[in-house]
Amino acid sequence: MVKSFSQLVDEVKSSKNRRISVAVAQDSDVLEALEKARKSGLADAILVGKQTLIEKAARDVGVKLSPFEILNIPDEYNAVGSAIQLIRDGKADVLMKGLCSTATLMKVVLDKEWGLRDKGLLSHLAIFEISSYHKLIFMSDAALNIAPSMDEKIRIAENAISVAHRLGLQLPKVAMIAAVEKINPEKMPATVDAALIAKMSERGQIEGAIIDGPLALDNAFSKKSCEIKGIVSEVGGDADIAIAPEIETGNVFYKLMSYLAGAKTAGLIIGAKVPIVLTSRADSDEVKFLSIATAARIS
Repeated sequence: MVKSFSQLVDEVKSSKNRRISVAVAQDSDVLEALEKARKSGLADAILVGKQTLIEKAARDVGVKLSPFEILNIPDEYNAVGSAIQLIRDGKADVLMKGLCSTATLMKVVLDKEWGLRDKGLLSHLAIFEISSYHKLIFMSDAALNIAPSMDEKIRIAENAISVAHRLGLQLPKVAMIAAVEKINPEKMPATVDAALIAKMSERGQIEGAIIDGPLALDNAFSKKSCEIKGIVSEVGGDADIAIAPEIETGNVFYKLMSYLAGAKTAGLIIGAKVPIVLTSRADSDEVKFLSIATAARIS
């Protein structure tokens, strides 16, 4: 079971080298992360975008471009399409968002004819390592699904569970997050969704994990909180995965962990035919590097 990002990176180093297809690659932090990944033996990359801007971005941070293949495609939409075509042609294993909008990237990814849509729902997954918790924390969805229905929350949870399995967690513990742990049908419909999903898991309708909810954030990650509130739960205080009720909660969770709690962070889109490295433009090169490593590990 992967318990830290350092362990994850070491495992990727010992496996076959992956290739990253980067859409609109003229981003200095992205190039620094790719260079670190290449030097660490994690992945090579094909840089797709406007070559003059890629070269300028590389000069700004002292990255040498000679080890990388560059496809000079100035237009954003066509650059994204070409980066995805490399995946479809078997020339790359992972897609990475560069200096393009998420809307443009996802529009092409979801194209029925030449995108990367698979059978299920796509969702964003964040992974955090923080000193105050005893293992990695998985959280979804902070960036893609705005107000998921109950069925979509199930799909989001199943995507996260699938990644946890690939990282060695045989039976991950999933917390369906709400503001409170009590069911409130009239004022807090998210608590009803959480309770129904937990019951479905209990009856074997959702496999491969232990799911409980509704759980407030303190219940999910603090055993003491559960003891004080009298909550008896296999998940409480020991959650691996937190499923946010909607994007506002997920986005705030992500940014609090990354910017205020100092967590090491990775961010991916999962549920497509290949992992997609999708981080904020404001995220550091370390976040992008760890996201590359995670995508390489699960590809």
